[in-house]
Amino acid sequence: MSHSEVSQLSMAKQNLVIIGAGMAGSKLAHAMATEHGDQYQVTLIGEEAQVGYNRIMLSSLLAQEISEEDIVLVDLDAMTQSGALIIASDPVIDISLPQKYLNLQSGKQVSFDKLVFATGARASKLNISGVNSINVTQFRDLSDVAFMSKIQDKSEVCVIGAGLLGLEAAVGMAKRGHHVSVVHRADYILNRQLDKDSARLLQNNLEKIGIRFYLGSAPTDFVLKNAQASEKVESIKLASGESIDTDLIILATGIKPEVELAKAAGLTVNKAICVNQVMRTSHKDVYALGECSEFEQVTFGLVAPIWQQFDVLVNHLTQKQSQFKIEAVATKLKVSGINLFSAGEVNSDSSSESITYRDSAQNQYRKLVIKEGVLVGAILYGNVADASWYFQLIQNKTKVSKILDQLVFGEAYCHALVQSA
Repeated sequence: MSHSEVSQLSMAKQNLVIIGAGMAGSKLAHAMATEHGDQYQVTLIGEEAQVGYNRIMLSSLLAQEISEEDIVLVDLDAMTQSGALIIASDPVIDISLPQKYLNLQSGKQVSFDKLVFATGARASKLNISGVNSINVTQFRDLSDVAFMSKIQDKSEVCVIGAGLLGLEAAVGMAKRGHHVSVVHRADYILNRQLDKDSARLLQNNLEKIGIRFYLGSAPTDFVLKNAQASEKVESIKLASGESIDTDLIILATGIKPEVELAKAAGLTVNKAICVNQVMRTSHKDVYALGECSEFEQVTFGLVAPIWQQFDVLVNHLTQKQSQFKIEAVATKLKVSGINLFSAGEVNSDSSSESITYRDSAQNQYRKLVIKEGVLVGAILYGNVADASWYFQLIQNKTKVSKILDQLVFGEAYCHALVQSA
């Protein structure tokens, strides 16, 4: 092949630039470079020094169950060998959509044919004085884990928020030998995924490893040690009037999609960057996926729908047809050796009925929520063997009215019945 033919081939490639080298962005860059490098010249831009690691495993890293090598998500060598350009520690500072280029902090300018926002989200900051103190952190990335790992042995640690992330941070720090308190605004922990009964079972187990809970209360004040001389918070005042001494505060009070760049560039942004069913934004050559995206007024924090978005976008960029749609999401987690599964609507109301099963000796609990003869929600605590079967019933909207007596005992008792139901 002559030199001019080679240059014509490379000219035919489209410049695909991805902003954000977290899980969604790096996985997209890896797929497009290694599998579709003939069509696209891929550039991945990240603000962190580390690129392409698995954030879901940060809690295991914090608990010292795995090492940093174990949290690799994509093969960076394979990407660069396929021609991808990886730019780390150099965030994008502004974008010109009409001229199709963006500027990096280093002064570099990068042009694009197609642009993908995978800028993720940041931890929500509480509106409390002292929140910017040196011993207040969040639990979002590798540098946070490094910071939390450096504190003195047997420190007093306070986690604000008992959602998935907050509990993982609490368990990780307890496993490191710290004294951990958890403050949560709702009356029970994991209130989005569990009901009161299953939450209480989980709380009992977490209390056994030394975690203390302050529920139904929120912090009102971070008290500084010496407002003039030190920027350290020494205690937290709660709305209940209680006070908690602390050496480290970990904020796990939700996330805020990272949309400032998109907004400044002129894209349509609501809570996050608005996308259609192929992940396209309000600009025809610009896409968004992951925590920074919003589809039909819904934003995304769990990984299952984000991997669906990823599949849809890869298909779209390679001229295959598929569309994103919102589906029931299942949460599976293992907190301190306890298996939990939750999907769909977990709290029953006047339009639904619930079936519960409890085995205190085995420390097991099940709750199924049924609406108009269809399973719409499930909580499994302790034994999650039937989780994917229940999830399938929820997704397929299977009629279960004829097998309600057996449903709570799982698939082995119901399989033939579901076939005939």
